Amino acid sequence: MDREQAYNKAVGARHLKRYGQFFTPERAAQFMVSWACEGAETMLDPAAGNSVFLRAARARYPDCVLTGYEVDGAMLDHFGNPACADLRWDDYLRGDWQGRYDAIVCNPPYHRFQAVEGREKLLEDIRTHTGVNCSGRSNLYSLFLVKSMAQLSERGRLAYLVPSEFLNSQYGTPIKKRMVEENLLRAILNLDCEKDLFPGAITTACILLLDREEKEGVDFYRVSSLEELVDLQSLTPVCHVRYENLRAEDKWRPYLLGERRLERGALVPLSKFCTVSRGIATGANEFYCFSRSRMKKHHLQEAYFTPCICRSAQVKEPVLTEAKFRALAAQDQTVYLLDVRNVEDEWLKRYVEAGEKQGIPTRYLPAHRKPWYSVERKAAAPIWVCSAYRNGMKFVRNRAGVANLSTFHGIYMKEPYAGEADLLFAYLLTPTAQRLLEEERKELGGGLQKFQPNDLNRARILDLDLISERDRASMLALYRQMEEQGSTHLMEKVDHIVRTYLNV
Repeated sequence: MDREQAYNKAVGARHLKRYGQFFTPERAAQFMVSWACEGAETMLDPAAGNSVFLRAARARYPDCVLTGYEVDGAMLDHFGNPACADLRWDDYLRGDWQGRYDAIVCNPPYHRFQAVEGREKLLEDIRTHTGVNCSGRSNLYSLFLVKSMAQLSERGRLAYLVPSEFLNSQYGTPIKKRMVEENLLRAILNLDCEKDLFPGAITTACILLLDREEKEGVDFYRVSSLEELVDLQSLTPVCHVRYENLRAEDKWRPYLLGERRLERGALVPLSKFCTVSRGIATGANEFYCFSRSRMKKHHLQEAYFTPCICRSAQVKEPVLTEAKFRALAAQDQTVYLLDVRNVEDEWLKRYVEAGEKQGIPTRYLPAHRKPWYSVERKAAAPIWVCSAYRNGMKFVRNRAGVANLSTFHGIYMKEPYAGEADLLFAYLLTPTAQRLLEEERKELGGGLQKFQPNDLNRARILDLDLISERDRASMLALYRQMEEQGSTHLMEKVDHIVRTYLNV
């Protein structure tokens, strides 16, 4: 067992999660240090951990003056100070703002900022010293990055190993804006080998390289193996984007993946036609979700329940009809949601009391509802889209008119497009439509892709108002034929129509 494994075992999963700790592989550390510290007289690691960066710097650049911060005493006790650096047991974000460093190299903690004590003071400090107005929804690592950018010397270089999600999230916009406006960003390495970097973590990873040298754009790289991390010159960028073409408000995923972003005048936000809203969140599915046999076991009447799809896997085809829903119920699948506002029936009272003994009312969502055992009510959405997926986007036409949990987002048509649900759904089933929508997705690692409702609301689609009556009739005829036959290959013909409007 190596020292990192011994530490993980000694402190336990709760401690690791509390401090957002993941150890950096030696190969990644050596790559980052060799780039950032070349010619540097001073080097800082704001989250030293096991001193992997400091050790690499001491070995390669023995005359460099090394400084490190580490907030976790258990980490310092276990690993000590093997690089003989000025290693400070302190919180970097609450520490010195005056220092300037020729090199800053860091794998900062990956931790929700909402859980940090005194976060308002931290945000105010960052705003005061940098002028960057960070969101309260930021992850802690993004705050480390903002402070480190401010502490680069005039000759400074910075290498940060971070999740790439901030490059595609709203809270990352002011940070990207600062990197671009100050001509800091040199390159981003998208690491497709995140499992090698952070085993067991659902995250994506990238290496940010910043410096104060003049440059006209940013190189984006894809790295599929840690073995490729020899030096920057040995890598080939998948694309180069000039600064004037980099918009901080955009998601940068197409650049990270080397994709060509479709720019077409025929595109409009999805929100022109509909509103995407998350499904029902119960906060305790094991209490609220039922099959018929479970109703019978607890002597509860079906009148207390709303028909509801609780898991994405329950719907295997693009169209959910009433007959298909009844078949799921007959198979004793969990497709009913407890939906009551008051308790009068004796058996229902017993079930609610049992939930109280299990601590259900103290959970976050039930604790914020009155009465706690009630659930939110939402109109049945005519179209659903899976909120997370690994093997392609999943859309469902809800012909059954049933409710859905948060495994799906609901798509609600706006006026005057209430009668266009079939046309929109036919469009959404096409590869071209999904390619455009996926520009707004978030990547969580391990191949998992995710959408928040607002990601989809601002996603671009073909302006349906531009489709001619003839093409509209053809798309609808093909879609209805698909419904009858259950054959999705007909959507290829719909896709051909869509592509003619986008000239692709």
